[in-house]
Amino acid sequence: MAGRGGEAVLADGQALSGAMLRQLFLGQCLVLALHLAWMPAWLAALAALVAGYRHLQLRRRLPRAGIVLRLAGVGALTGGLWLHYGTLGQMEAMIGLLLGVYLLKLLETHDRRDGRVVVAIGFVATTVAFLHDQGIPMAAGGLLVLAWLVHSLVWLSGGDARRAWRESAWLLLLSAPLMVLLFAAFPRLGPLWNLPQADRASTGLTDEIAPGDIAQLSRSDARAFRARFEGAEPTPAERYWRVYTLSDFDGERWRRTTPERLAATLGRPLDDFVAEGRRSPWLDGAPRFEVELLLEPDSRPWRPSLGAPLAAEEPVRFLADGTLEGTSPLASRSLLRMSSTGQAPANPDPAGPAWHAMLPAEGNPRTRELAERLWRESGAEPRAFLAAIMARFGEAPFRYTLSPPRLTSADRVDEFLFESRAGYCTHYASAMAVLARSVGLPARVVAGFLGGERHPDGHFTIRDYDAHAWVEVWLDGAWQRLDPTAAIAPERIEEGPQAVDDGREAFLADAAFSPLRMREVGWVNRLRLDWERLEYRWQRGVIGYQREARNALMARVTVRLHALWDRLVALAPGRGWLGGLLGLLMAAAAAAGLAALLRLAWRRQREAHDEALRIARLQAWLGRCGLGARPGESPSAHLRRVAEAAGDAGPALRDCAHHLERLRYAPLGRAERRERRRQLARREREVRRRLRRLPRRRRGGAQARGVAS
Repeated sequence: MAGRGGEAVLADGQALSGAMLRQLFLGQCLVLALHLAWMPAWLAALAALVAGYRHLQLRRRLPRAGIVLRLAGVGALTGGLWLHYGTLGQMEAMIGLLLGVYLLKLLETHDRRDGRVVVAIGFVATTVAFLHDQGIPMAAGGLLVLAWLVHSLVWLSGGDARRAWRESAWLLLLSAPLMVLLFAAFPRLGPLWNLPQADRASTGLTDEIAPGDIAQLSRSDARAFRARFEGAEPTPAERYWRVYTLSDFDGERWRRTTPERLAATLGRPLDDFVAEGRRSPWLDGAPRFEVELLLEPDSRPWRPSLGAPLAAEEPVRFLADGTLEGTSPLASRSLLRMSSTGQAPANPDPAGPAWHAMLPAEGNPRTRELAERLWRESGAEPRAFLAAIMARFGEAPFRYTLSPPRLTSADRVDEFLFESRAGYCTHYASAMAVLARSVGLPARVVAGFLGGERHPDGHFTIRDYDAHAWVEVWLDGAWQRLDPTAAIAPERIEEGPQAVDDGREAFLADAAFSPLRMREVGWVNRLRLDWERLEYRWQRGVIGYQREARNALMARVTVRLHALWDRLVALAPGRGWLGGLLGLLMAAAAAAGLAALLRLAWRRQREAHDEALRIARLQAWLGRCGLGARPGESPSAHLRRVAEAAGDAGPALRDCAHHLERLRYAPLGRAERRERRRQLARREREVRRRLRRLPRRRRGGAQARGVAS
């Protein structure tokens, strides 16, 4: 941008300096930095181009941007966003359009009014950044940008940059109590965050899986959700987080069947498969686990549950297959309190046993033959048959690996069981479910998470690499959980995927700079855990502060206020209504006194840094004393004229006029300016003190002589 001395002389006679334009440009860069992790990087190039054009325009090397150039800029911006996102209807594209217009606005910023418009758009763009993320770094960055924009606004209103920083700091300090009060009394509004969003899934899971799909999630450290238990905590072997069940198998992939599709296919009412409310109609009994989930934003409605869900504090959708869904996708992090059994669902699925025993008419012939042989060898006893399958998986040459070989044949279960014999949880779960169905046992695959990292403060973090698949088989009138992984790799159950040696190079392969890679380094791991604990408390206590938390806080505050009131009434000399009235008057007097002190502190703070304001207040006081200024008279002339007849206050009035002129017009250094302001404050107080000693009759006489002279 232009140097401090460069100015653009405006048609309205005002001047917008190069320093002010640089201030606006830096503010745009700070706002853009909040969005760059989610926005196209070429927006930074757009900001640089606009700044370069304005720099050359101020130096008279380029003309002002005309309407054609500005419309071309908007058209290029719109086209670029369309090519980047394929649409302008999703949230990221709309935010990109806002940012692009914000950057292009600098091309037509030629006076202070335009500068204030740029700052106002900056406030909106800063607020919109919280649609991306609401963590501590974003909050700190937003506060920095807010301070910069407030400083820009104060500077544009007049004065110099240094004084604008002091006034901005004072304004932010005064607004902090109001901000806290508004936060406590008015929790964040849900609809504000429910804007159209791209399909953004936090869990990494999809509604269909094939052998090897979940293995890809071991490469990511993305957080899926966090959990805190109230009461008993599950052991590592009990941390099976259900997300959804898959019952439709086509020979290669397992797919989830929605309640709507089930109802249409089987000709049954939809209410047989799904119910909305706060408690599951399919299960009853006392819950085993009470948990509070802090869920990441997700474009899909699924909610994780530790075993079969029993109840939730908000209306949700309970599916008969044990799946829990929200009534809408999550646009931002949200809290969900719920209870669950910790076990597989005990209720029969309304789809019926035949639905969960279906297989394609052809395919995987060797698997079917193996199932029939094991069934005969087990005496057609289901538990013995399933135990034989688990024992087979636990023997060589089957192995559990994070880097499973690719299966390419049409009979993929056959290829896994008889050729590769190496795979991840989905390989073993898919094979076991097919083996069970081959002999008529109802079975389904469950996809979700297993485990989670327990933090020192008691909450659990579940990440993408904790994704897992297992099997549920209908036995003895209830679904039974069977996990083949426990037979082939028990260390995966107890310690997580990081404990698996085979294919270890694949673990966190997509997270090269993840701090989880350095968990063995003590101090690094402690820093990571401390940061995650702080971030969790922020998300839970600040971002998760909603209606329930507000009501609880207000209840606690009300109880304490009632207790304080009772103490005041007890200390009052009277009782009953007289004591209450006295207490009310005391509270009103205290509030009025506090307001007066704050007003006095604010006035003195402003006067300490603004000599013109101090002199203006002195002139107003002189006017009330009968020594007012004449029309059109300057402040220094007014003080010198009154000094002639002010008696002992005359020298102090002349000194005030002298200090005012030096502060306003002389090129003073910072130290000398500070000293002059202190001397002005002392002499101004001396004027008030000496003039108060004069009788009012003499003050009026002095004014009359001043007018006559």
